[in-house]
Amino acid sequence: MKHKFPIVKVVWEDACHDTLGWGDSPEKAKEFQVPLVVSIGFLLAESKQGVKICQSLTDDAIAQSLVIPRKMIQSIERGVWCEKKGRR
Repeated sequence: MKHKFPIVKVVWEDACHDTLGWGDSPEKAKEFQVPLVVSIGFLLAESKQGVKICQSLTDDAIAQSLVIPRKMIQSIERGVWCEKKGRR
């Protein structure tokens, strides 16, 4: 591969739909949890605004990219997987 993107683990809070159609009572609706998501992928870009990772890549294309806003990120772990020398 001509590109070397580090693999990262991003832990982040996501938004979600809490009901489909009619849901709980207003009193019950006061109870909720913000989903905590773990995403692992190739780190394509990083800025003050957030990160962009992808699931798969070739020498000239990426697939299943994901942009995560910085304000939603709880942690980024780098060096999740390191390629051994001599392996393809």
